[in-house]
Amino acid sequence: MKKYVIGLALGAALTLAWAAVGTARYKADDEDVVAARKEVVEVLKAVEAGKGAKDIEAKVAAIKKKDMDLNNLMIAAYKPKDKGGIGFDAANGMEKKLIDLAKDPPTKAALKKEKKDLIKLAQLNIAMAEVAKPHFNKPKGGKTDKDWNRWLDDQKKAAKELLDEVKKDNPDPKVVSKVAKDLQNTCSECHGAFRDN
Repeated sequence: MKKYVIGLALGAALTLAWAAVGTARYKADDEDVVAARKEVVEVLKAVEAGKGAKDIEAKVAAIKKKDMDLNNLMIAAYKPKDKGGIGFDAANGMEKKLIDLAKDPPTKAALKKEKKDLIKLAQLNIAMAEVAKPHFNKPKGGKTDKDWNRWLDDQKKAAKELLDEVKKDNPDPKVVSKVAKDLQNTCSECHGAFRDN
């Protein structure tokens, strides 16, 4: 009986520790994520300003030189604000918004209301395609840097298509949803091939 109680207590302690690690995984004040968010915002600003490839590549090279973890950069870009990300709005991260757009076409009213944020979502994906490129680690499951770069090029292409559509005076909700789905698919395929967690 004593061993059972000790085992139960140990199991409960491990469960609580695991939950604490999981909760702490995405914290808005994590210093590595805060630093990553700062860098992502700088690249995003360059994309928003229409800076050329040379300027963006210089910013991306500086990030790589700092040896920033790609996962922290992704958290900074795609998670909600309360998890350390840039956030789409008060409640959602960029990732969640992209998934929602891909799943159901938005209303014309929503496209009009969220136009500025949707433009930012598209520009962020353009920026992140550049930020991620030099972070190829190693071949995995038969996939190489050529696959990595192709998916990032596809991400950038779909993000530019999304940007072009949402900038229109009267964007088509079905086109926005289709392009968002294309963009989400590039992310999912690359994550499926290369992400460890």
